[in-house]
Amino acid sequence: MMMNGTVIAVASLYFLQALLIGVQNFFGPRALLFGVPIPAADTQDPAVRRIRVQYTILMGIFVLIVAAACFAWIRYLDAAHALVYLLAALLAQFPLSGLAIAICRQSALRLKATRGWQVPVENRRAASISNRRHRSPVLGLPWFGAHLAVIAVCIIIAMVKWNDIPVQFAIQWNADRIPDWYRWYSTKSIGSVFYENFGQLIGTGIFMLLNLVIGRTRTSLDPKDPEGSLQKQIRYKRINSFAIWGISLVVTVFLGLFQAGRIYSFQLDLWIHLTLALLLTAYLLLLGMVVYLRARGLDQQRDIPSQDNRYWKISGITYCNPDDPAIFVPKPYGMGWTVNMAKPMGRLAIAAIVGVPILLLVWVWLLIM
Repeated sequence: MMMNGTVIAVASLYFLQALLIGVQNFFGPRALLFGVPIPAADTQDPAVRRIRVQYTILMGIFVLIVAAACFAWIRYLDAAHALVYLLAALLAQFPLSGLAIAICRQSALRLKATRGWQVPVENRRAASISNRRHRSPVLGLPWFGAHLAVIAVCIIIAMVKWNDIPVQFAIQWNADRIPDWYRWYSTKSIGSVFYENFGQLIGTGIFMLLNLVIGRTRTSLDPKDPEGSLQKQIRYKRINSFAIWGISLVVTVFLGLFQAGRIYSFQLDLWIHLTLALLLTAYLLLLGMVVYLRARGLDQQRDIPSQDNRYWKISGITYCNPDDPAIFVPKPYGMGWTVNMAKPMGRLAIAAIVGVPILLLVWVWLLIM
């Protein structure tokens, strides 16, 4: 198999994503060990640290096994089919992470039983009526005008250069700059020429929705410092919103460059050279965000209504509380949010999160068959 730029980029993305997933448990609430509450005095206990390291080691083993199996298989495939298997391996990291979490949670529960930890669930809640001086916790929709501007430029250039676009063009090029494969969608048409633009619009819409979700997540305040914890959560949400905006802009530019290399008879040199740089930018942005949040103590967000361990099912991976009106709640490990599976909208959200990548993978597979 000739390793083209796309395959190399996705393989690099695989290991970058594995790195971020592997270190996530070192961020987030210190008083929770894979959802198991631990006393504040024991957060730096060596046994607690070993369990956190255990997760990273398990993920490393899983990632290397999948990578070895994947690369052993794609050696006999062309770049197009190899790309599908690499994308499948990329998505497989998430269920593997769930398996590692389940194993480490059992270790945490055994440690809790051995040490006899008794951490009372705090039932006091606090509310703060924010006034107009508080900034919005997320970026407004006008910020995504940058994405629409990039998409508009890509569309206008394609329209202006329509007559210069060849009737037949390759979708993939190998390392020797020879077209790998042609299919029906390589014939010039509105669908094939503006293919990436549709992806840009759909991706921008998804990221806008994620940004909106962050703004609508519950703000659970610390009864001891309601106003201070409110400001911290506003900053926490805003930083996450900035990260989503930046990553989505990188993705939009990424697709625009791929469109340019595909339909303007470039040899994809620009695409090959910049793909990894763009992916590195996105992942370094994520890594920088989590490090900054940890350094500022903004990752230590507490959510009193969802801290009760009995509502975390399937080894602490899913949250299911019919009495909690919130659809999105903070994760019990790492950073970010998860859904309340007891709510219909929560089940719909998780179906979309899981279903969209699977449908995309099936669609790509059908295209190359």
